[in-house]
Amino acid sequence: MDDHDPSDYYEEYYRRFEPEKEFLPRDTEIDEAKATLIEFFEQNREKVFYYKQLQVKLEKKHFHWITEAAIDELIGENYIGLQIEQLIGATRVNFVFHPRKWRYYKTPIKTSLEVIRAYSHHTIAMACGEQADTLFFNALMARGFFCHGQDTNGYKEKKWTTTNHNLDFMIEKDEVVYGCEVKNTFDYISREQLSVKLQICRHLEIKPVFIMRYSPKSYNKQIIDAGGYALIYEAQIYPFGQNDLVEKIRAVLGLPVDCPRAIPAGIIDRFMTWHNKQVAR
Repeated sequence: MDDHDPSDYYEEYYRRFEPEKEFLPRDTEIDEAKATLIEFFEQNREKVFYYKQLQVKLEKKHFHWITEAAIDELIGENYIGLQIEQLIGATRVNFVFHPRKWRYYKTPIKTSLEVIRAYSHHTIAMACGEQADTLFFNALMARGFFCHGQDTNGYKEKKWTTTNHNLDFMIEKDEVVYGCEVKNTFDYISREQLSVKLQICRHLEIKPVFIMRYSPKSYNKQIIDAGGYALIYEAQIYPFGQNDLVEKIRAVLGLPVDCPRAIPAGIIDRFMTWHNKQVAR
């Protein structure tokens, strides 16, 4: 892989397991996910899907790692077929389909790969992250927040030095200070990153706010238990001028993407309702 291929940009294309998964007993929810997938493939006999695409499509019913394990088992049982294609450098995309019902999968795989390559280019991936940071920062500033810094790891006399991690930005309103982290990818925030960012906020004695496209309930509980808030917005944000790409992603891959000029008021309203409760305590 080249120098522009850190996990923050390309992790949604990797077939990867949660570090703990192989050491845990088999989760019975995998059987539920397999049933969901079997029904899904019966309804989509003439389509191909890649792992992350299915994880996102089913994320309201199953954790990403559960869906991944279920796909693996169905492949092992020869219920679905697997075709591995090169994406960028050493990165591969794993496509799955229903071979008993449909054999002509090469053309749709080619079409999907063209779209994936377009939006996985490092300039687009980096721009997506920067755009989400900017739009949420601007939306919160418009609600009267004050900024204590961006890409920062210090507040007042305290500074985080255990690792090289920073918070995306630090804001304050009504004497409540928040350390904010924005995660604008199809993948969940990694467990390690979540843990470190929570530790930073605890060390700085500020409240954590994680602004994420999506997150499992178990991660959200960790944030809540730490006195923070998980702000979920679901559709991955793309920068201005990428409307054509966004439409292709929706049409070909059916993934939740958007190219907004500003964050919808309703999303920020949810956080403001929670913030006002913090102030009222």
